[in-house]
Amino acid sequence: MGRLSDLSPSIIWVFLIFTLSLSSATRQIIWLMSLAGLVMFARSPRDFLETEGIRKFWIVLACFLLPAVFSLFGAINLERSLSGAVRFLAYGFAVWVLLQIKFDRSESHRLMSLVGAVMMLWVIDGLVQLLTGYSVFGNPLIELDSGQALVTGSLRTGYGSTLAILSPFYLEALRRTGGGALNSILALPLFAAIVMSGNEASMVHALAALAGYAFILRRLEPDAAVTSWLLSLLFSFSLAVLAGIMLGDTFSESVVGQAASDAYKAFDYLPVFWESAWSGFTDHWINGVGIRGWGSMVVSMESITVLPVSERWHPHMYALEVAVDTGVPGLIGYGLFFIFLGRRLFDARSEVALTSLVVILALFPLNSSVSFYSYFNGNILFLTLALLIALDRDIKPLPELDSLGQPDATGLQ
Repeated sequence: MGRLSDLSPSIIWVFLIFTLSLSSATRQIIWLMSLAGLVMFARSPRDFLETEGIRKFWIVLACFLLPAVFSLFGAINLERSLSGAVRFLAYGFAVWVLLQIKFDRSESHRLMSLVGAVMMLWVIDGLVQLLTGYSVFGNPLIELDSGQALVTGSLRTGYGSTLAILSPFYLEALRRTGGGALNSILALPLFAAIVMSGNEASMVHALAALAGYAFILRRLEPDAAVTSWLLSLLFSFSLAVLAGIMLGDTFSESVVGQAASDAYKAFDYLPVFWESAWSGFTDHWINGVGIRGWGSMVVSMESITVLPVSERWHPHMYALEVAVDTGVPGLIGYGLFFIFLGRRLFDARSEVALTSLVVILALFPLNSSVSFYSYFNGNILFLTLALLIALDRDIKPLPELDSLGQPDATGLQ
């Protein structure tokens, strides 16, 4: 792994994040990394486990892996549930490759800037899709039965939520340019893209991201400049939401005459799905129906008649999906995840605190765009959690200053 360590960490990570928009590219890369990690574990289990940070990753991963394994005993579709559990297990081996890469503070700042650049490319991709009917990679707009048009770019239904998840990096990159409150104007296209995704949960997701970002920033730098910056971001977000409400009909009308896909009819029937998932949880609360099993349960029971349901479908809300698929053990693990990661929000290192926020947002309970146990969401969880572990390991606390402005030896580690 020597050559990998010689590459710029920020370039490697941004490349991996960018592949999220290239369909199965991230999936294939992670499988290759898991194979390398598995070979390393087979050759030298001690060296594998002594890799700094890998135990922490496995502890957090266990919050979902253990309930997934337990749910296999009551799985309605054992094949789908087993493949999902194996994939989560593979993340524990794949992380070994990424933990060979070392970070420093300058690289972490560069990473935020580069992630921001990638996000703006995704925003532009969404605008292209809105204006032409197709994204850069040929994905069509989505038109629901209600007539609402959803902008998905090349990230498909994960578009708005992915932008919301990574938004703290982008906002902090803007702030670090030193442009002041005027820089918040550059956040407007990002917020507008999230609104254009048409999914109300994505807007709540973005608001949660903004609130978490404000909490971290106010805790670390409680001054007037930070307050002004946060208020300007709130204004930009409000403006984006207002514009989305006013132009909603215009967005829908823009679909006319374009090749809009109606493949995602589920968004018009979310309350029906949520009721079914809750009923499934109350009936299988001990260990659930198996991860990725809700669709199979609904198909076998024929409990939803408003539209054809496939075994590949999901409840369209993370909290309910965890509940019905893995029961009470899954909900306990889900809660422990937020406790473990929530503690990092209070870290004195802004890089670690912000990345912890991003990981928490990756598993936002109200997210409804993609499945909790899907490849897409698993890829985001794997990348953001591995990044947090690496930054927590490599970024050392800044030395504290005494009253005379000199480094305090007691603050050094």
